[in-house]
Amino acid sequence: MVFNLLLTGVGGEGVLFTSVIIARAANLEGYEIRGTQLHGLAQRGGQIPTHLRFGKDVFSPTIPRGEADLILGLEPVEAARSCYFASKKRTGFVVDTYSIVPIYTMLHKEKYPELEEIKKLIAPFAKKAVYVNASNICDDKLGDAIFGNTMSIGVAVSAGLLPLKKNSIIESIKYSSGKYAEKNVQAFRMGLEYKEV
Repeated sequence: MVFNLLLTGVGGEGVLFTSVIIARAANLEGYEIRGTQLHGLAQRGGQIPTHLRFGKDVFSPTIPRGEADLILGLEPVEAARSCYFASKKRTGFVVDTYSIVPIYTMLHKEKYPELEEIKKLIAPFAKKAVYVNASNICDDKLGDAIFGNTMSIGVAVSAGLLPLKKNSIIESIKYSSGKYAEKNVQAFRMGLEYKEV
């Protein structure tokens, strides 16, 4: 078994940190891990795709076209942009609906797509899609939208889309989060309890 996870969002959103939590949890469960990260090349607000593959006998770090098992979209447009790696027969999506409108969209007075438009773009590529306003929920309950990433991990586990144990993820969060460990664990638990409306 090899599990293919694509995390996507924008710079400054914590995409790389989120991938570290998941990779560490997979490592704790004895899986081999391979992946690629676009960091150092992206500016705050720029696209950040991160490939993460775990399982037994994982040889390549990149996900082939149409073979993502999960796309964890920490920004809606970036999730839609990742459909190249998805397929209706195998890919689950967890999408944080909190939008980060690119500066060039605002400068050129272009229209940022409505969430319903984004859902229509993703639907032909999704076996299952869960949309959650994780960043706003966490901003309201925990005082910072950044915890939406960890909540999104919990949503993915709860929806049966991320095959890792809750305790492995909690241990990874505690190890990775420093002084923010408690709030990240809270956010993860909020994700586990989330019910899509």
